Amino acid sequence: MRKSIASIGIAMLFFGMASTSTAAIYTLSYSGPLDIPDPVNNDAVYVYADIANFSLQGSITDVNVTLDIAHYWPQDLDIYLAHSLTGGVGTWTYVQLFNNEVGGAFISDLKNVTFDDQAGTSISFEYDSWNDLTFKPASSFDEDAVSNQLSFLNGDPAAGIWSLVLCDTGVGDTGILQSFQVDIETDAPAAVPLPGAVVLLGSGLSGLAAIRRARRK
Repeated sequence: MRKSIASIGIAMLFFGMASTSTAAIYTLSYSGPLDIPDPVNNDAVYVYADIANFSLQGSITDVNVTLDIAHYWPQDLDIYLAHSLTGGVGTWTYVQLFNNEVGGAFISDLKNVTFDDQAGTSISFEYDSWNDLTFKPASSFDEDAVSNQLSFLNGDPAAGIWSLVLCDTGVGDTGILQSFQVDIETDAPAAVPLPGAVVLLGSGLSGLAAIRRARRK
């Protein structure tokens, strides 16, 4: 598959720890815009919105995804959440969130749409509106994914690279990823900030771009 490398961000959080039974919950955010182009010579162009964070503690117990996409005809889209601990070839796990869903006669955009396995219905069975609502992921998945359930990621280490992977399978309407957010709960105890806690933020980690070029998918 052809690749388009999206911008990469990393957030590393260093907190003092206090004893607690509350599970750690991490929120990772990506801010666009990131163009979602039409196919080229009938070949889909995959684009990747990456968030790298190697400081997350524990194994995954729950994952939810919220995204904001401007697209005149979002029914053309395939959307996946991908995760890898290292970014190496063959290390990625793809879960399909959106699979060319039919929707109603006309549904524009995917604004503030949340994917949560605990939601009442799959986005595949909603025909009136998708915006500002919460759904289970797509009712089916294609050969690029291993599941359509976010719980497939449970038990994996939370640290690593989280990527929203998108492709437009139809010609005539392009789109823009405005933002997306991943909420991750783990089995690690919650971090409690103590006085003097340090927060280190960085972006544009050039070394990760080289890793991405070797990535299969």
